[in-house]
Amino acid sequence: MIKNAIVLLLTLALFSCGGDAAVEEVSATEPIIITPETPTETPASKPNILLIIADDQGLDASAQYSYSADTPNTPTLNALAEQGIVFDNVWATPACTTTRGTIITGQHGVNSGIDHVPAIMSTDTQTLQRYIKAQTISSDYQTAVIGKWHLGGGNPALNHPTESGVDYFAGTIAGTIDDYYSWQLTQNGVNSDSNEYHTTKMTDIAIEWLGEQNQQEKPWFLWLAYVAPHSPFHLPPDHLHSRSTLTGSEADIDANKRNYYLAAIEAMDSEIGRLLDSMTTEERNNTLILYVGDNGTPSGVIDRSVFDRGHNKGSLFEGGIRVPMIASGYGVSRVNERESALINTTDFFASIANVAGSSISQINDSYDFTGLFSNSTGDAESALRQTNYSEFVSSDVTGWAVRNEQYKLIELDDNSQALFDITSSLSEIDDLILNNSTIANELSAQGKLIRNETTASAIDITNAIFINRSGNCADYVEHYQSNVLDVNNSTLFDGDLVISVLNNKCIFQTNNIPNHDFNDGGQAFPNDVSAQNNSFEITTNPSHANSVTDISLQTDNAILLNGVKVDLLAAACFGVGDGKVGCNDINQPWRYDPMFAANGFRVDSHNAHSQPDGSYHYHGTPNAFYAEDNNSSASPVVGFAADGYPIFGPYIDDNGTIRKVNSSFRVRSGNRATDSTSPGGSYDGTYRDDYEYVADHGDLDECNGMSVNGIYGYYISDGFPYILTCFKGTSDPSFNK
Repeated sequence: MIKNAIVLLLTLALFSCGGDAAVEEVSATEPIIITPETPTETPASKPNILLIIADDQGLDASAQYSYSADTPNTPTLNALAEQGIVFDNVWATPACTTTRGTIITGQHGVNSGIDHVPAIMSTDTQTLQRYIKAQTISSDYQTAVIGKWHLGGGNPALNHPTESGVDYFAGTIAGTIDDYYSWQLTQNGVNSDSNEYHTTKMTDIAIEWLGEQNQQEKPWFLWLAYVAPHSPFHLPPDHLHSRSTLTGSEADIDANKRNYYLAAIEAMDSEIGRLLDSMTTEERNNTLILYVGDNGTPSGVIDRSVFDRGHNKGSLFEGGIRVPMIASGYGVSRVNERESALINTTDFFASIANVAGSSISQINDSYDFTGLFSNSTGDAESALRQTNYSEFVSSDVTGWAVRNEQYKLIELDDNSQALFDITSSLSEIDDLILNNSTIANELSAQGKLIRNETTASAIDITNAIFINRSGNCADYVEHYQSNVLDVNNSTLFDGDLVISVLNNKCIFQTNNIPNHDFNDGGQAFPNDVSAQNNSFEITTNPSHANSVTDISLQTDNAILLNGVKVDLLAAACFGVGDGKVGCNDINQPWRYDPMFAANGFRVDSHNAHSQPDGSYHYHGTPNAFYAEDNNSSASPVVGFAADGYPIFGPYIDDNGTIRKVNSSFRVRSGNRATDSTSPGGSYDGTYRDDYEYVADHGDLDECNGMSVNGIYGYYISDGFPYILTCFKGTSDPSFNK
């Protein structure tokens, strides 16, 4: 993923867990944690971000795609593509407002409410701009939206963008215009009339704003949303396009609409080139450029040799929702390549936040795709999608679409369905649903999961003791719920977990609330628990990799069958800072064991606590799912590791005797070294390095697992390492933090 050149880990502390982003409170008897001052960071160390959005440009009107023989002349976009990556499988929504809603909220319309035109986005929304400014590492970013807003409804308040967290807005707040040469400009809540060519004026304002940011020497995120090539179709200034035969008369426009439509794209391309030319070489090298269309081509100008009639903007067919996308510039090391990964416009939220310095891999309905800037789909480390989703509500079509790598299902509000194989053609003419009901049902279930429309009644697992010993995650497909109490805060919570199967993966969609009461320790958690929106994917066919992979701070370790994740490591080591601040180097020795009582780790009776974002997670033995002091049967499966292998409770059947499993780790004997890099003193379990693995010392291997009756799994142990120390298989990218 793209990260800032300087990674700040100043807010991680001994009493925070892997990936925690803020120092947690400590009791009076615990060591005082001092957060060092944030060092000065030069502006050049933070990349600038330029997001360019074209209005109504589909794949058939993009020269970077080979679908149509009738495409615009776009040398600027061609150069960006040659210097970076063209994405082949990007889904937006079928309309302007709804796609902008996905980008700025990181949510599908079913969750944000922005599922129709003209929807009104609440000014209380956690917008992308607001999220970036709220993160300490990216709080100095200056943000602007220049061009089309179209998120304030049919009669928008003039200050809607700035009240939604944007530092500066200039453009067309209502969305469309009647005349590219006579229109109303809104700048930070003030209207004025303009007679300048709209595409040129938006570029002028962008150049002026960037000049101001360079003077302030602050990093910036510019959302540049051209109205072009949206109607009205018109003749752009001659020097901006190559279509010299166009006259601009009403009769000529009516007779040659597509030519005028393509001329508007060419004019936009010319102005993008002027914007980029206005930047210094240093600024260009430090700027990530993302280009995307907001929906497909309108019906009156779509290339009918590519898309069938009705498969245009406003529809859920590929001509309505599959859009062009280019990534080029800062951090994009792949040059002149194409990428087939499934991308959704919601994913711009997490990805842009990551470029600005955040470490999220998934938030809301948004997945970080920046790993693809340096790695192709096959080896990308980012949490890429197995499915894609789009939706729309209108008088013509109300429904949604979901796809996997090969098949796409469209389901409308009247419950009618259509299934297409979209790997070989975009025509979507042959409906395959009659002979592929299993595939259709799987995709429909996935769509309903995204839409929170599970049909079966949820199973109540409040305080449940699990009994199933199947090592196949597919045997746990169901909707689960619970009603539990945050004891110290006297607050009730509802747990929600949906497990489904799609494409040989089990998908755990969870709000991360456990099925048992929590926060019942002598001291309350330093961070309040809050419901999350997490999705983890588990392979149904786990297998051993060529070598084991140690658990790390960059990856969650497992997901349990109550929907709560496992994150075993503490983000603090001896000798880093004052010895109590977080260290993110997994190879750093003397990492504290959060389960050693003298370390004062504030966990509840389930060996869990909350991260600063409110995410509840287990740091040690999760003891709420299996019978204690069991002498009658082996323990059940309680969850699955990130590599897909099951996690069993502690009791095993040892030739007819039920007993607890024994780890093969033990505390080293003797004393630690006394040099400046070692804490000294006796080995006692304070640090993970106090333990050593001794083959055959216990029942389990170096990862805390073993095979029983041909089924490999990890086993919960009373002592270190509690659940697992490494992965025998390959961790799924959805567990990346």
